Amino acid sequence: MGSSRFSIRLFGQGLPLLLALQLASASAPASAMNLQDKWQAFYQKNWRDNPVTLTQQELSQYPTELLLSTVQYPDFKHYTWQDIQQLSAIKSNCAVPKLIDDKLKTAVEFELMLCSKPPVDDDKLDITWFNNHSLRYPAGASYADRYFRQKGITKISAPFQTYLSADNPAHPLYSFFQSLSPKGRDALLSGYRAWLDGDTLWLSGKEGWKKITANIWQPLAKQLGIKIGASNCAFRYSNLCLSDQKPNSTLLKFTLLLLLFGMTIIGLKSLRQRQQQNRDKRFILQLLTHELRTPIASLGLTVEMFRDEFDNLNQTAQQAVWRLLADHQRLAQLTETSKGYLSTDKNQQLIQQVAELEEWLTHVCDKHGISFQLDENHTLTLPFYWLSICLDNLINNAKQHGKGSIRIHVEMRPPTQTIFRKKKKTLRISVSDQGRFPSFIERWLIWLSPQKHPDNMGIGLSIVTRLMTQMGGRLIIERKPTSCILEMPL
Repeated sequence: MGSSRFSIRLFGQGLPLLLALQLASASAPASAMNLQDKWQAFYQKNWRDNPVTLTQQELSQYPTELLLSTVQYPDFKHYTWQDIQQLSAIKSNCAVPKLIDDKLKTAVEFELMLCSKPPVDDDKLDITWFNNHSLRYPAGASYADRYFRQKGITKISAPFQTYLSADNPAHPLYSFFQSLSPKGRDALLSGYRAWLDGDTLWLSGKEGWKKITANIWQPLAKQLGIKIGASNCAFRYSNLCLSDQKPNSTLLKFTLLLLLFGMTIIGLKSLRQRQQQNRDKRFILQLLTHELRTPIASLGLTVEMFRDEFDNLNQTAQQAVWRLLADHQRLAQLTETSKGYLSTDKNQQLIQQVAELEEWLTHVCDKHGISFQLDENHTLTLPFYWLSICLDNLINNAKQHGKGSIRIHVEMRPPTQTIFRKKKKTLRISVSDQGRFPSFIERWLIWLSPQKHPDNMGIGLSIVTRLMTQMGGRLIIERKPTSCILEMPL
């Protein structure tokens, strides 16, 4: 029943935390693919779900060389600047220099026909001439572009349109390419499968080209957890800068605030419960201490009556009376000491007594049948009752968990001066054995499944630590071998 109550309480406290974690997990992308796999899925779905804007059959009707935007610039890959200057001079003077490079033969022939007297008729350069010569003029554009521009012809018949560049308004694909930047056109013609032109995504494939608007591809990118056009690229393809989509910052902030709020509520509730438990424990102890005073006082009167008749009792009864006297004395001392400890007055909580170290150690150690080593005997004023409880607990722990013989060493350490402060004279009581003190993790596991021992006092080292702290001292633990040290400043 206690276990189920604990489970219900834990569930109630952890509900805000569980809800926050569920919200956080819901804000993360559902796909566990890496970025390249996401990109492949993004491309394939867009390609599958959108119609072809320009078919591959239409593209194949025109030479790729004339579709590229670079055709409008001089062809310095095959010609030099001097070659271009020679052609310009021939065009201006209609005269052929004495020395001419063979690679300029077609261009020279073309320029001479254009500037001949009388002018060449429109049909003088028929389709055969363009078909039998190179397509690109050395200084830029195509031969057909220059020819029809020179003649002032704007209505060009279909057979000649094949030899026009894509930037010529008479080209059949001119209007189509106007919606795509020259760089994007060149990239797709050069083999890239994608290009982002503003908010429009262009895709290239075996079937042709597809133009996809932002209202189509952006929701899919968000669904797959891809951010296209990011400032920091995790993966780059063509002019696309891709990265994983970050979770919604607003939802993330809300989740973190909810998580923080839940943890704060749980912490405050736990703190309040602990404070209430401590108050309840203190009240019960105060009540017991107060109520025990009457029966103990009555027991004291009974003890006095037995003491008066002590000489008239037989030997067995006298031994029983001695035990009764000792138990009464211990109960009276315990009640009085507990009364002081439970008091709200700090000065009455830890009542001090005057005693010799050797006498006190003999009293404690004789109960356990253990000898001790005392370097020098002193008469001290200390809360010996609580020190006795701490020392008893350490000896019992050594008996229960330690190995080998138990050694008790008591010494007085003189005051020392450090850089920061001056240390007082201290009393050190060391309880050692040949065992190994468990690590923090081992102690935590033991705490989760405690095993009770009949000889154990049930106080624990945590209580010893707390008592020593309240007395102004401290508990020092050395693991290998086990050594528990009570250190009290004097």
